[in-house]
Amino acid sequence: MNKLMAVIQLTIRESLAKKTFIAFFAISTIFNLLLVFALNLDIVDGFESSVTIFGEEMDRMVGLQEIIFGIEGVIAALLFTAGIFLALFATSSLVPSFLQKGSIDLLISKPLSRFQILAGRYLGAVAVVGFNIAYMIIFSWLTLSIKTGIWNIGFLYAGGMIILTFAILFALMTCLSVMIQSGPFALMITYFMILFLSPLLLGRDKIYALLSSKYYGYALDGLYHFLPKTAELGNITRELVTGDPVTSWLPLWTSLAFGILMFISATTIFSRKNF
Repeated sequence: MNKLMAVIQLTIRESLAKKTFIAFFAISTIFNLLLVFALNLDIVDGFESSVTIFGEEMDRMVGLQEIIFGIEGVIAALLFTAGIFLALFATSSLVPSFLQKGSIDLLISKPLSRFQILAGRYLGAVAVVGFNIAYMIIFSWLTLSIKTGIWNIGFLYAGGMIILTFAILFALMTCLSVMIQSGPFALMITYFMILFLSPLLLGRDKIYALLSSKYYGYALDGLYHFLPKTAELGNITRELVTGDPVTSWLPLWTSLAFGILMFISATTIFSRKNF
């Protein structure tokens, strides 16, 4: 365990040296400070008389809880889309960089197993991203809750869902990086799955009529069940924020299984590589 923690700490220090961690933290801090000063709530006789965000007064016909849930939903959506994009972009070089000659020679010369090296690298990247997502979610949750008295625990659960989604996608990127040692290529394949393939497979029922053979339909179904379901994970994140019942947890379990499979594949390939 101490050896694994040493590799995790090395990865975090590298992120600090590359300013990855600092950039994430700075962006999160700026956003949180904007939220602190942007939301103004006037209370008269125990009832809110006005809610102002960035100088714009909200419609009084809309309940305060709906407004807060809406703000938290926007924050969660931004983190799930732009946040994960920036996180994957910033961490895309962490695995290929340590596989370069010189770096990998130094690591494998140490009393470390291949699993400890790769797991430490993976967990270090997830720790950096997870800390920043948790920092932004918890800070904004406390700001909104203290100012309004509405404590939406589902918003915190949504933060956990965002971190899990990143961990699943980074497992895929880690596997691709070990295979081809190219961060940009691994990033492009991962984003192809997020932006194009996952929404396409979610609406695959509309494609069946266009297929010339039922076997193509079976192939689409197989891809859907195998690949991570980012579109559905986004829907679960939204439902957690709004407090609506989660339609199905199955997309999360199958996506987690995919992430575990990708990491096992990455460690298997890495353990057999010659350096």
